[in-house]
Amino acid sequence: MRKLFVAIALAVVSSRGAAQGALSLQGLGYPTGGLTARAEGSGGGTADFDPISVVNPASVAGVGSAALFFQYSPEFRSVTAGSATAKTTTARFPLVVGVLPMGQRWTLGLSSSTFLDRSSETNLVRLQQVGATTDSVEVTERNRVLGAINDVRLALAWAGSPTFRIGFGAHAFVGSNRVTFAQIFPDSLQYISTSQTGRLSFAGFAASAGLEYHPSRVIGFALSARKGGDLRAQSADTAIGSARLPDHYSASLAFEGIPGVSVAARVAHDGWSSLSPLSSGNTKAFDGWDMGVGAEAAGPRIMQRLVTLRAGARFRTLPFAFNGDKVSETSYAIGFGAPLTRERASFDFAIQHASRKAGPDVSERGLILSFGLRVSP
Repeated sequence: MRKLFVAIALAVVSSRGAAQGALSLQGLGYPTGGLTARAEGSGGGTADFDPISVVNPASVAGVGSAALFFQYSPEFRSVTAGSATAKTTTARFPLVVGVLPMGQRWTLGLSSSTFLDRSSETNLVRLQQVGATTDSVEVTERNRVLGAINDVRLALAWAGSPTFRIGFGAHAFVGSNRVTFAQIFPDSLQYISTSQTGRLSFAGFAASAGLEYHPSRVIGFALSARKGGDLRAQSADTAIGSARLPDHYSASLAFEGIPGVSVAARVAHDGWSSLSPLSSGNTKAFDGWDMGVGAEAAGPRIMQRLVTLRAGARFRTLPFAFNGDKVSETSYAIGFGAPLTRERASFDFAIQHASRKAGPDVSERGLILSFGLRVSP
């Protein structure tokens, strides 16, 4: 039965997108990216400069004051496979961050972000022959996975001057998937439905580094990298398998030459194929590019508070294939940010419309709402 649990959690259970639940939940799950609502609202372009996003450890030095940040990001999906359409909803809490300046030059950050979200449910109705008779009955097979792999990062950043910052991060990747497999018969008086539950746990480590450089007031550059270590999976005390956490590299450019406007672009590469040993033979993992561009602009004053408006676009390849085809994602986002309670808190909101596609017949649309709250004690 343990092998069955592993097959459910790590494999594509069905060849139909509607039955699987979502194109974005293939393999080990969907990468949320570790971005705040601010960075998401600008298409991810500002991620390497955002002190709360967990992409570049050097950006932590730009936080200004001690801060706590929480984010809630529900997603509403619609998957179309041929003439069939399925709708699902996922509630995520993808980011919790605490940042503490230590003197004039050093800043410490501790965060927990969702690395791969695997929460999904698959329902498949089929005919099954029962016993030695030739009669077949309709049975519903329900495969449910709840859980995620999380990235817990401890970052330390140093600001040598107002124009230069450097940072380092230590990452622990931990999490679990609770797997439930059930066979449900329509006639409970004649047949007994069955249900089995198991848990897969994950653990791994990685290290990251980054820098941020502003040679002038109007332009800035940022670079970041993460080197992955081993990621191990086990069920109870039994080792299931291992793989390498993907290496990550990104580069960003920011331009602030227009008064009240900031434009940023980012390109990143993730070595997702290193996770293939933990996926089934039917679920390929591909290395992928992540590109985004966006802008922030000073907006209107509402109740004597200046609102910042944001917009952006993003394109990326998701880690895991659907029926051997790469899954691409194109998203467009808008958002805003506003200070609260005498600048001691701020609220950010972003809405993303994501289109995902794999092959000619299967597509998915997602609407992601992100609510971020930052509080300075």
